[in-house]
Amino acid sequence: MQRSGCVGSQREKETVMKLLFILMALPVLATNCKKEKDKNDYLEGKVVRWTCASFVMQVTNDDSIGEDGWKDIMSNNKQYDNVITVNNFCKESALTQKALVTFRFKIKKAEVNDCVMCAMADAPPTVKYDLTDVSIVEN
Repeated sequence: MQRSGCVGSQREKETVMKLLFILMALPVLATNCKKEKDKNDYLEGKVVRWTCASFVMQVTNDDSIGEDGWKDIMSNNKQYDNVITVNNFCKESALTQKALVTFRFKIKKAEVNDCVMCAMADAPPTVKYDLTDVSIVEN
């Protein structure tokens, strides 16, 4: 039997349709869900943990920032959402207040800094930012 035109068998049509569907769905499936924030907005947060190796803060006014499901290995794997590692903690004097204080701040991409940190492996969140315009929120 001879084929007419460009159209093949039903099986070939189904295969082509599946391939087209996969190719159309691939860009949607390949997008990575990243939490991002307009860098001009102020965030608020509380210190979750600070050690000689890392400074971890939980963002309290925006669920789209930070790492979800982070477990603090220094505190019986207590789980937190919306946490970030503060990369430049030694540059912001307001952060010396630490416990039981709410901070207001802006974030920017983490840059190389000269903060002195120890080599303790304390598994901080992988989401890392530098903070700017840090102030204490008056309650």
